[in-house]
Amino acid sequence: MNCAPASVGREDSQKRKVPDTIPDPLILANPPLLPVKIFRVPWLIPNWARAQTWWNVVLVRRGVRLTKQLLAHELAHVLQWQACGPLAFVCRYARHLVAQGYTHNPLEILARLAEQDDFYLNWAQEILNSAKKG
Repeated sequence: MNCAPASVGREDSQKRKVPDTIPDPLILANPPLLPVKIFRVPWLIPNWARAQTWWNVVLVRRGVRLTKQLLAHELAHVLQWQACGPLAFVCRYARHLVAQGYTHNPLEILARLAEQDDFYLNWAQEILNSAKKG
């Protein structure tokens, strides 16, 4: 899946379309949901992070309560990884982090919106419920 709409962007020196934006994973039509693995870890980089996602693996710092909202935030990143692919996601995330900082990174903005989105909250609740049963 291409990680940017073809109609958005600027032309580079060879007159190719260079995307400026990322797709909105909140509007992907019925995305196939990856099985998500959650692990507790003693530390994360940066040291203030409560959780972090790498593809379909969610790392949660020990001592941090995994709430439905926090998991919904991380699940948005799972779909971002899936939509972009690993290399494109890491490059795009790093580029936005350097240019705009964590708070204004579009991937983080979308993940914060997921904290209030029924799709992500329901998915998070299903995972939390299955973890209680297992």
